[in-house]
Amino acid sequence: MDQKINSWLVLAFAIPMPAVHVVLGLANLHKATSAWPMLTAMAICLALMATICWRTAQRTLPFPAALAVLAGVAAMDLLVTGVLPVGIHPGYTAWHNGAIQMLLVALAFRNRLAVAWFGMGLFAVLDFRASLAHGLPLVDALALVLTPVMWMVIATAVLSMLGRSRSNIAAYTQQSRESATRLAREHARSLYREQGMRELDQLARPALETIAAGNVTEAQRRELALLEAGLRDQIRGRVLATPEVLAASRAARVRGVKVDLLDDRKAHLTPAVLADAARQLVAVLERAQSGVVRARALPVGERPQVTILAFDGTEEQNETYAEIHGPLHARTGSS
Repeated sequence: MDQKINSWLVLAFAIPMPAVHVVLGLANLHKATSAWPMLTAMAICLALMATICWRTAQRTLPFPAALAVLAGVAAMDLLVTGVLPVGIHPGYTAWHNGAIQMLLVALAFRNRLAVAWFGMGLFAVLDFRASLAHGLPLVDALALVLTPVMWMVIATAVLSMLGRSRSNIAAYTQQSRESATRLAREHARSLYREQGMRELDQLARPALETIAAGNVTEAQRRELALLEAGLRDQIRGRVLATPEVLAASRAARVRGVKVDLLDDRKAHLTPAVLADAARQLVAVLERAQSGVVRARALPVGERPQVTILAFDGTEEQNETYAEIHGPLHARTGSS
């Protein structure tokens, strides 16, 4: 939207207003001491109009084109002031004043404010000296340059307002994005907690009802112990407790393996590292027939990120140790 507004401002100042001044200059061409410099200046004006309006979809006019506008403005002023009548107010014979001010304002809206101000200063000096040289009073000479300068002041104020509006829009957009992200995260956490509570209720309620009923059989005790261990894995193991790891841990415990999943990281692993750690941990759990398997996610910043240790107390030589640094830096060892 901001770019569209800027493009319309450029077109409004660079086309109709300079064109009107060119028409006024043609209407007063007979007052000039020579017509050819006037007509040449008008041709330059039309060329500058085309230059400033070139590719307005790009907000900033290329610097060489901006310099060409400065050169054209200076040439217009020199050509026209050289043929103005002497000793009287030129009126619309000095059509170039209005055309130049509009061209420089349009140049400012093409994001070349500094170049436009430099051009306005150059025009003011040239035109003021030419006015005095043609015998105009000081007040009239100043009046011919003050109006263009005021237009540049107005253009600068408009650009400043647009810049503040652009900054405010960007700030409000960022705040809205952050608010939406925060609300989405809070909603996701709420859904996650609710889902976790429902799953816990589905798992724990039948077990608690069985215990409350009394007369728990040995098979039920073993099942309750496995259930308790699985819940402990999800609480203490957190990041390591993927569905595949939980299933492999349960199967290993059924075989008599002691399994410990420990999450000291308290933060997510990257998907690649988690997939690598889960794959190696499941493989170790599936091989284990007895003993202990302990997997640990280390605190953030430590290397490696995950360690896996498996050993059998009855067979000292049967030990496996793995370190997961990342998808390309896993190191394993066995003895």
